[in-house]
Amino acid sequence: MNIEYEISEEDFANAQRLAVKNSPMRIIRWSRLVLPLFGVGGLAFLFHAVAQQGFSWRVVPAAGFCALFVSLPLLTGWERRRLYARTTGLQGRLSLGVDESGLRFQGTTFSSEIRWAHFHKFIEDGKSFLLYSNPQVFHIVPKRNLSAAEIESLRASLERNIARTR
Repeated sequence: MNIEYEISEEDFANAQRLAVKNSPMRIIRWSRLVLPLFGVGGLAFLFHAVAQQGFSWRVVPAAGFCALFVSLPLLTGWERRRLYARTTGLQGRLSLGVDESGLRFQGTTFSSEIRWAHFHKFIEDGKSFLLYSNPQVFHIVPKRNLSAAEIESLRASLERNIARTR
């Protein structure tokens, strides 16, 4: 089977969010929701303390720290866009060849053949497949440009050859 696709900036962002959501490291998952909420709670506490006791310059570093937690989603979004812009290998027309020996990825500046044994898991959602080479490195295959038959065929190959996680 041979699949032609493109990875848009939105596909890249969706894949990064899916990877963070399914990360085995708790602190990475927390960076999405828990840390910003912690920052909001800290700011609320500081505003309450200032309203009760008056302003003190000692509050400024604590407020800056809380503001950093609140701004984490914005900062990661900026970094994600910058990373996509710098990674020219992901941009343009790509192809994925799937057979019983492994996968062949090809783009305008690269070509690689990877055996099934190299992948240790894959995850998917309604928008993309992520094929993990190791816990930090994954290949993105967006579903946006694929037909229903291609999605089913690719899923069957991945389930047959790679362990799946939800």
